[in-house]
Amino acid sequence: MKKYLILLAVTACFACEKGMQDYRNAKPVSEVKVSTYDFLKQQGGLYDTLLLLIDRVKLTDTLKNQQVTFFVPQDNSISTAIRNVNFSRERLGDKGNWTLDSIPLTVWDSLLRRYIVRGLVTADSLRYADGSDLESLYGHEMNGKTASTNASGAVGAGTAVLQYSDKNDSRFTKDWSVALTQNVDIKSTNGLMHILETRHVFGFTSFVGKAYPRSLEPAQGPYLGYPIEIPGIVNAADYDEGPKGVAYNYRNPNGGHTYRPDDPGTENCSQGDGATSPGGNYNIGWTSDGDWVRYTVDIKEAGKYKVELRIAGNGGGLIYLLIDEVRVCEDIPIQGTGGWQTWQGAFGTADLPAGKHLMKVMIKKANLNLHRLIFTKINP
Repeated sequence: MKKYLILLAVTACFACEKGMQDYRNAKPVSEVKVSTYDFLKQQGGLYDTLLLLIDRVKLTDTLKNQQVTFFVPQDNSISTAIRNVNFSRERLGDKGNWTLDSIPLTVWDSLLRRYIVRGLVTADSLRYADGSDLESLYGHEMNGKTASTNASGAVGAGTAVLQYSDKNDSRFTKDWSVALTQNVDIKSTNGLMHILETRHVFGFTSFVGKAYPRSLEPAQGPYLGYPIEIPGIVNAADYDEGPKGVAYNYRNPNGGHTYRPDDPGTENCSQGDGATSPGGNYNIGWTSDGDWVRYTVDIKEAGKYKVELRIAGNGGGLIYLLIDEVRVCEDIPIQGTGGWQTWQGAFGTADLPAGKHLMKVMIKKANLNLHRLIFTKINP
């Protein structure tokens, strides 16, 4: 057992034997005779993961020799952050098998530095109504504030804790991410330490997005949550969820948003009957040459299919289909119907492969409304 473990009021105990969480309401002596780094090293394995990361991102010298205040995240906080990343990966169809080594060092570096502030920041120095704005290494804006806990039914009579907040680049406190301390004002030979609670998640709210940027991408996939079956009806307004260039591409969007908020304008359809989905009550419109919409489909059987497009509009044009970016039908000619809610069929055939695929409806030289596509298997 190393010499400089923290001594506590009332009785002296070894923090490495019980863990500092046992002393939430005890006040440590003001000073230990080792550096911040060495103090954490002496805590019987409580900070092994944290120290490993500190070494890897070259913060060791900072915590040994430079005068800094360290709001110390515990190893459990780091483990929770890794679990959150793997949960996000599994949700998006990737393997949830990432470890510390899977996360780029630049992510560990930038986020670890959010817990370190130059100079000595004591609990007493943060006793302001709005706390004090702090600047972490790399200049990220943080906030520190002293708050009192309740004790024996007396409001504010308990031990003081610190609220250490990532301001998330916002001046509004509702946007901040807050971590609470478990122990405060541990003075080392080169600075101060405030130990954060184990329930704090490392990185505040930034870790998952920085470690796994795909988690920040807009939702993509079938609008209804499952592929649309073929043979059957594909309602035009049920195009896939996702950003422009992925789920759709409209060159001159100027339509309504009755059913969907995206560029492919949607409006109430006079022939809507709700069949197969709520989208059956709507049509897309305001199309122009080069526009397309995408659908995730599940084709039950490979073969040739009759395709009926339910269209309306005053102009003509052409439509054809792609499956996984491969053209599967000839141009289907579109004639004017005499009105934007005057519906008729336009017919063609398509050779479709079995299985789950991405289908694009490509629009050429057409200004039209499209209600649905009806696929019927042509038997030999």
